[in-house]
Amino acid sequence: MIRHRLSGRLDFPGGGTQEGESLACTAHRETWEETGLNVLVRDKVAVTKNGLALFACDENADLDKLPTEFSAPHWSAIEVIQLEKVKPFELDHDHLRYPDDLIPLRDAYVAHGATTQ
Repeated sequence: MIRHRLSGRLDFPGGGTQEGESLACTAHRETWEETGLNVLVRDKVAVTKNGLALFACDENADLDKLPTEFSAPHWSAIEVIQLEKVKPFELDHDHLRYPDDLIPLRDAYVAHGATTQ
């Protein structure tokens, strides 16, 4: 997840769809713009209360080898303080920029076949 510069809280990479762009393409572009990660966008697994579609994504950046917190790309500095690997079941509502996103985050995590670790 990203640590959002304005709120100091965790958030999903996300943003508006450009003309003619699918939600999956938006997810790919916004993830790249805010994290520098080139992900393969899979199925939509949840939608937040604010209407943000959450997708299962695969990455090939060896995230498991990165520390829990690491730098975002320089071009994302306007929005992003840093990137963080999180365990959704260890978060509470106060960790998130939009507290109502916690349950959709957990639902998406489970829907993608992840464990509760």
